Amino acid sequence: MYLGPPLGRSGIESLQSLALSTLGTALPESYLDFLSSHDGLVTEGVFLYSSIPRPYPGGGTAHALVEMNLLARDQGFMDGYVELGESDMDCYVFEFRTSLYQVRDKVAFDNVYEEFVSFDGLLSHILDLVEQHC
Repeated sequence: MYLGPPLGRSGIESLQSLALSTLGTALPESYLDFLSSHDGLVTEGVFLYSSIPRPYPGGGTAHALVEMNLLARDQGFMDGYVELGESDMDCYVFEFRTSLYQVRDKVAFDNVYEEFVSFDGLLSHILDLVEQHC
């Protein structure tokens, strides 16, 4: 398991600025609140993206939010969303049109499995999935 260190105010401001200039969108505040406590999470095949690529203690690197979103947008269907993380079968997104956090199918993106009004709801869902795999 990897749980990133807290992201300070200057790091949050840098990430928000990068998201605005690169992705053309502001990141949701509750996701930024999570990063201020834990800049990224990786466990049991679940990733919540960090602000920057952070090295894991045992090798490898955490996925960075902006870079992962640029890759996702190359697919041509991620406008209006920001991808916050993923698992082997799902992606975790924030949909700007509805202001909802969603669990969507990675392959059939139109399939929405769960929706939450807060990042905490999405995080709770993710932690429940992790507990099922342990």
